[in-house]
Amino acid sequence: MPKKHKTALAQIRRTAGLTQVQVAGQLGVSKATYSAWETGRAELGAERLYALSELFRCTPNDILGYTHSGRRFAAISKEDERVLDLFNAQPPSIREHFIGLMAYNAKGRRWR
Repeated sequence: MPKKHKTALAQIRRTAGLTQVQVAGQLGVSKATYSAWETGRAELGAERLYALSELFRCTPNDILGYTHSGRRFAAISKEDERVLDLFNAQPPSIREHFIGLMAYNAKGRRWR
């Protein structure tokens, strides 16, 4: 695994606020195994890559260190996940209204 992969996986884990021991435990592997993935001493198989992306709520490309839109990775917080769940529970017309409101506010205007 090239160095950029090691850096991406370690950064994603730290951003998630987890230790190597915690991640290894959640995946059912030893800390040594997880550490080997993070440092590039062992290759990640597709199944483990998928499990890590589910755990960290990011894409496999994020874990592998491939950039997109200028961002290194896009981990989703619990709060972000809650907002997305609430948004997805709304009918399309409410979603469009909400998107318009957010775009309006992003331009520095305030909804009244």
